[in-house]
Amino acid sequence: MVPWLLHRKLTCLGALCLTLTVVVSVASGLEAANVTSTLRYSPGFFVQGDPTLPVPSPNAHRMGLVDGKTWQDVQTAMEAKRRNGVTSKLVIFMRHGEGTHNVAIDMYGSEAWDAYYCKLPEYIDAPLTSNGIQQAVNASSKLNAEINSGLKLQHVLVSPLERALRTFTIVYQDQTTATQEQSTAIPSTPLELPREMLGVDTCDERRSISEKKVQYPLLDFGDFESNADPWWTSDHRETEAEVDVRARKFLELLFYNMSAQNIGVVSHSLFGYAILRVIGHREYNLTTAEFIPLLIEEVSPA
Repeated sequence: MVPWLLHRKLTCLGALCLTLTVVVSVASGLEAANVTSTLRYSPGFFVQGDPTLPVPSPNAHRMGLVDGKTWQDVQTAMEAKRRNGVTSKLVIFMRHGEGTHNVAIDMYGSEAWDAYYCKLPEYIDAPLTSNGIQQAVNASSKLNAEINSGLKLQHVLVSPLERALRTFTIVYQDQTTATQEQSTAIPSTPLELPREMLGVDTCDERRSISEKKVQYPLLDFGDFESNADPWWTSDHRETEAEVDVRARKFLELLFYNMSAQNIGVVSHSLFGYAILRVIGHREYNLTTAEFIPLLIEEVSPA
């Protein structure tokens, strides 16, 4: 089992079932509380998760909003849930742009990658390719269009791996740069939890935080408790069950330690699939630099 180093502002216990037992620490600024709840996907707004519709092609129009629906409709539904005592969050999850490791897997094949290439040092904390950078530029335009159409984001969380950080800085450049007015800039936080499946593959090994601080001086890495990567090991690859535990911890962070209702996330494919499994979303294969909106609600036991 991988030893989890949780974000210091959250103390919580994960389980391998969909029911979550959560302990929120007093140090977080919230009241300490033991909460048992279920977090589930709420369908009806996005084609990717609507079981009555065919699975769409990648990069669905308007991030997948169902025809006739608007972002204001989503917010109205969330407000109605709140009045009925149901907490909900809108998560705009994004997979990073194409990385050098993605190209290598396509070039050599999955079998050769797993047997040899995945262990090479040249793929440590794999960066974006030039194509991945262009994908992020295109995704930025899509994000801007949806924000102009009423999408509201209050915080962005990002994996500290290079391909995710670079994707984030490009995609959210018009919302989070230092040139934005204080009232309009979206706060952003890098953290360990939404990293890709850990272990063995060098592309998923994080470089030092000291390097990250130099490369991304506008991001705050102050809550990272280790300069070197404390999670990645060369001899153990996370199982799906272990990634699911980490995905639950991440969702607990969103629901029980963040006031933001609309949250952007820049992360990775296998971590994204874990999120989908945990909330009961149907299978959906994220391509590089693709958004998938997730309306998630908390259901307390009767």
